[in-house]
Amino acid sequence: MSTVATLLALTVSLVSLLYLRHVDAKRRRAFHLPVWGTKRYSTQAWVLCLLPGLVLLGMAMYAAFIMWFAAFSLVGWIVALKKPVA
Repeated sequence: MSTVATLLALTVSLVSLLYLRHVDAKRRRAFHLPVWGTKRYSTQAWVLCLLPGLVLLGMAMYAAFIMWFAAFSLVGWIVALKKPVA
């Protein structure tokens, strides 16, 4: 059960990190991409990104939280490595 919970939590965090990468103004300037035209929901995306960890702790799934916490940093670095396609 903890593996399924970890993978679900990582999926939610991954989607949020991908959104944050896509709308980040500094990243868009650095790669000469056009300015993001619509409203950005950065605060909500950060909350959604970190919420699975709080849920795992609240459900007392400590092993799943530790696995999510370790994999979350690796997923973040992998998301940040990819250069955008213009």
